[in-house]
Amino acid sequence: DMTEVRMAGRGEEALKMLDKDQNDLYIKFKMLQRQLEFIEIQEEYVKDETKNLKRELLRAQEEVKRIQSVPLVIGQFLEMIDANHGVVSSTGGSNYYVRVLSTINRELLKPSSSVALHRHSNSVVDTLPPEADSSIQMMQAGEKPDITYADIGGSDMQKQEIREAVELPLTHFELYRQIGIEPPRGVLLYGPLGTGKTM
Repeated sequence: DMTEVRMAGRGEEALKMLDKDQNDLYIKFKMLQRQLEFIEIQEEYVKDETKNLKRELLRAQEEVKRIQSVPLVIGQFLEMIDANHGVVSSTGGSNYYVRVLSTINRELLKPSSSVALHRHSNSVVDTLPPEADSSIQMMQAGEKPDITYADIGGSDMQKQEIREAVELPLTHFELYRQIGIEPPRGVLLYGPLGTGKTM
C-alpha cells in the first residue's frame, strides 16, 4: 500500500536525520571535550605561573628590604627623566642620573623632596619626610624675632651698613642692576662673643 511506503520512507528519512543529528552532537561533544581538556591544561599552567610569580615577588620584596636596610645616604630629588630614572643631588653636592626603585610612589618624587639613596649606586630606594633632612631644617626660618633696629642702642653706622648690605639687595634689586654691580652675597660680622653677631 502507498501509505505504508510513504510512512516507511518518512521513517527512514527520520532515522537518517536522527542519525545525522546524533553524529553532529557526538562531534560537538568531542570538540567540547577537547576544549575542556585544553582549558584544564591552561588552568594548570596559569596556576604554576602564579606560584612562580608569587615566589619572584617575595624574592623581590626581600631584595628591597635588604637594599633599604643598608646604611643609606640622604639626598634631594631634582627631577624625573623617564619612568625609571631621575636626577638626584647627594649630600656631597654632586648631581647623579640614577635608577628609581620601581616600588617608589612617583607622586612623592617632587623636586627638592628628601630621598634615601643607596650607598653604592645612589639609586633612589625610599622617600623621606621633609623633616628627615637636617640640612633643610637648618635652612628653614625659625620664629621671626620681634626686635627692630630701634631696639638696638648705638651702632648707627653698623646698622646702616647692614641695611645696605642685607636689606637693600632684597628690597631694591633694580638699583644694583641699574648701576651694574653685583649685590653682596653675605655679610661677615665680627666682634667679641655674645654681642649678637648671629643673624
